Amino acid sequence: MTVSRFDDTGESIYDFLFKYDILIECPHCLKSAKGIRRNEGEFGYLLQCKRCGILSHPNVGSWGNGTFMGLNVWLRTNCCGELLWAYNKEHLGLLDGYINASLRERIPNQNQSLASRLPDWIKNRKNRNELAKGIAKLQNKLVNHD
Repeated sequence: MTVSRFDDTGESIYDFLFKYDILIECPHCLKSAKGIRRNEGEFGYLLQCKRCGILSHPNVGSWGNGTFMGLNVWLRTNCCGELLWAYNKEHLGLLDGYINASLRERIPNQNQSLASRLPDWIKNRKNRNELAKGIAKLQNKLVNHD
């Protein structure tokens, strides 16, 4: 029997926010837009949509729970009576690896990693099949976002 394994690398949600572009639902055309981090040392993001051409500097303000800069993230779907979401393909990849692993390894005494802070409904074994379907739906959305 092959065991799929997830090794917690210690990445936090901030790694996915600050290392990669964020996929956001464009407030104008409702298609995929990017939250592009400004130059190092500058605070904030540039919102850019290739579909409708919007280019703006929204206030970063709120983020988390499926939003960024007060806007919905592009990768989001209802799942298990909750909202399953990811900021970008890298974040989605971590969730996919975690959800589909039969063995989940944690870093000892590490409570800052994203994997250690996932909500209970994502960690719950009984939700794995529905979560896998939700991840597949988001992966399909990711493939078709350009």
